[in-house]
Amino acid sequence: MKKQLLTSSIFLFLERAIVVITSLMLTPYLISVLGTSDYGLWLLVLSIMGWFNVVDLGFPQAVQRQIIQALEIKDNHRVNVVFSTGLVLFAILGFLSVLALISLTQVPAIFGITGPDQLTLVQILLVLSVKVFWGFLMNPFHGFFSGLLRFDIDANLSSLNAIVKALLVFWLIADLNIWGAVVATLASDVITNILKVIYAKRLFPSLSFSLKLASIVEIKALFAYSKHLVLNGIILTIGSKSEPMIITRLFDLSSLAIQQIAANLIMHAQAFVGTITGVFGPVYNKMAAKKQDMEKIFIQTTTINIFITSVMFTCLLMFGKIFIILWVGDEFEYATYILYFSVFSILCSSFTTSANSILMAQANHKLLSLISFFIVLFNIPMAIYLGLEFGLIGLAMAGSLSNLIFNVFVKMTLFKHYNNYKTREVYKRLAMSIFLVYSLGFIGSSLLESLAVDTWLELVLSATAAFPFIVLICWVLLLTPKLKGMIFILLVDKIKPKKKIKPS
Repeated sequence: MKKQLLTSSIFLFLERAIVVITSLMLTPYLISVLGTSDYGLWLLVLSIMGWFNVVDLGFPQAVQRQIIQALEIKDNHRVNVVFSTGLVLFAILGFLSVLALISLTQVPAIFGITGPDQLTLVQILLVLSVKVFWGFLMNPFHGFFSGLLRFDIDANLSSLNAIVKALLVFWLIADLNIWGAVVATLASDVITNILKVIYAKRLFPSLSFSLKLASIVEIKALFAYSKHLVLNGIILTIGSKSEPMIITRLFDLSSLAIQQIAANLIMHAQAFVGTITGVFGPVYNKMAAKKQDMEKIFIQTTTINIFITSVMFTCLLMFGKIFIILWVGDEFEYATYILYFSVFSILCSSFTTSANSILMAQANHKLLSLISFFIVLFNIPMAIYLGLEFGLIGLAMAGSLSNLIFNVFVKMTLFKHYNNYKTREVYKRLAMSIFLVYSLGFIGSSLLESLAVDTWLELVLSATAAFPFIVLICWVLLLTPKLKGMIFILLVDKIKPKKKIKPS
């Protein structure tokens, strides 16, 4: 099992790298061919499509859990019951989502755009409603692969999807304009979804769907497990996906394109952090099942989260401006100033990653959705107010304030309600992290500007020289001596060659 998980982790990391590389390559090409306005329209389409993925945050985990239990007792019939029920459930949810999407297209003015762009948006959303439906149908397959610990299959297919989509976009978009991106998206999904079905059948030949096997009782069981996750997911999606609509209503599509440049860099950096820190989840679940005290591991994993996040986002602040200019041009330099506030938001939200995971493992997550509701209730009006006052930077300021209040203080208060752990040490680490990220980031950025670094080669050489220095400073100032020792021993143990035992 450990070998499977290690292999899956490697493929997940490679998948993230492929997605980032293809995204970074596609973005300047899309902007140059479509222009900032049509590129902003495509970003709005992607954001609207993202609204219909909220149940991904709940029901797939429930299906995965039930499939794992059935596989453990080697009950093929039970596997097919869960699979068939899941497929029916997601077909219903997919159909309802398509109806909701079609309903939205009847009132296109709510998206904040007018004229020919409005008609194009409606037409694209109607075509992509097909993608919404079959995206839901694929969820039981994701749960099935997870149940067999074959995360590498999903990772490989996701990588294939990104590569095929990128190639098709380069081929089609010059002739079909924004519709080239639509065709590329649909075609790549068709290919990878067919492969998912083929892989599932090869892995588990007994896997089959039957409407007779679908059970109302089973659907209720799935809902009972995931209802809080679904509610939390819906609230968070409303909060995160509402920003593009706020921007298009307050400003224009070109402003959305600028904001999304900063948002994409933040998302990719955060995803890389997640590939490293996400491995702690199973540990919390195991310890919670045994009712073990988790104070020590909470402090250690929170400190590690702070360390890794600090390293990644110091690099982003230091090299962000030069990277954006080289990547998409001077007209997007304004995105750099959005980064200054968005990075603070991530530092605050990453601070409670371990606390959230421990509450989930302990099944003490019910109030997390209530906190998420208040985050959205606070953030949207604040974003509109500060957006009108300060423009796009105002929206980023609202996010920073919301994360500071609710992640650093409110969520930790909830965590301490269930776990009376000492948190003073991790708060000190957070304060030091914020100081290091901004001081090193701004000093490094100013130094690069004074040295007139303005080519990709100079950027790569500068980053290569600066990265070890950033890691060293964060290592010395953010990690405890005991944690340094533990990490060092683990690294040495991984690096040193294994001695072969000679047969006697």
